[in-house]
Amino acid sequence: MLVVISACGYKTNPRPATATVPAEVELVHAQAYKDRVVLKWDTPTKNTDASRVTDLSGFKVYRVVRKSGEECDNCEEKKSLLANIDYQNPSNATVDRGVVTFDDNAVSQGNVYYYFVSAYNFRGEESRPSQEVAVTFEKAPDAPENVKASVDPRGVNLEWTAPAADHAIKNFRIYRSDAGNHSDMKLIGTTKWGENSFRDKTAEISKTYQYAVSSLTMNRGISTESDRSSPVTVYYSAIHGMPPENVNTLVTRDGIRIYWDPVKVPGEETRYNVYRSEGRKMFEKINPQPLTNPLYFDRRVVKGREYRYAVTAFSKNRADQESSRSGTSAIIFKP
Repeated sequence: MLVVISACGYKTNPRPATATVPAEVELVHAQAYKDRVVLKWDTPTKNTDASRVTDLSGFKVYRVVRKSGEECDNCEEKKSLLANIDYQNPSNATVDRGVVTFDDNAVSQGNVYYYFVSAYNFRGEESRPSQEVAVTFEKAPDAPENVKASVDPRGVNLEWTAPAADHAIKNFRIYRSDAGNHSDMKLIGTTKWGENSFRDKTAEISKTYQYAVSSLTMNRGISTESDRSSPVTVYYSAIHGMPPENVNTLVTRDGIRIYWDPVKVPGEETRYNVYRSEGRKMFEKINPQPLTNPLYFDRRVVKGREYRYAVTAFSKNRADQESSRSGTSAIIFKP
């Protein structure tokens, strides 16, 4: 639960400079979303005298609010207490492996929020406030559109369209979850500026994943993130890591024979498709039904014309998830 207190700032009793109190909380990271600001920081491990912290009791989050464009001179002196976080039993924050996460939901567009965080021990002795982090709270960008996924031996490839109305978008974040746990998406990467694609090289063979993408804008070094796109589901079959090898051709009196090494994957029934390019035309699939054996005889050829062939493999029950193509050199039909 978010605790908001209007006050003149938390005050403590004077203490000697050598008092054993928690050291200052180091860099506080801020991230803006369309309806909140999320703060994260590491729990201090040392006291001001360099001894190890053994009596950390909690944190205080302070805030100053200003309209966008207004200066905030001597901000630290104007701060008021926004939340008190119990380190042992946090009800208004989360603590995971030494990282504290706090959500400020009481935010409005057009404001700049200045945050400070301090730590205190069981005796109520408080550290100095952290350095301020300023967040300009503005309208979040729209989510990416038309997210599509494809697979090849190098991983899962994602492509999307940037929202047409948001020209200020700097880059995108990519999230992934196992198909059986849709709500637990984790950040796996961020694109560079202007890139609308991403390759997930960490995807594991024979697993199904869901992916989603968000947009990011930047203001004063703080990013504002959109909602995530509609998720896209993809199955990364073992076939994708094993395209057909040694694809060969043989000219006969009645046509051209295409043959290749079989693709064998434990637990998978393999099928094949054969593609043909005549002259410099696009490749087109020429087998009407999936092939169970690693060969195909093309009778629909014309004497003197040039052909190229390519073969893909796929699982019996996933015809839409083909491997990459393995091709042949050009061959002229001269029976």
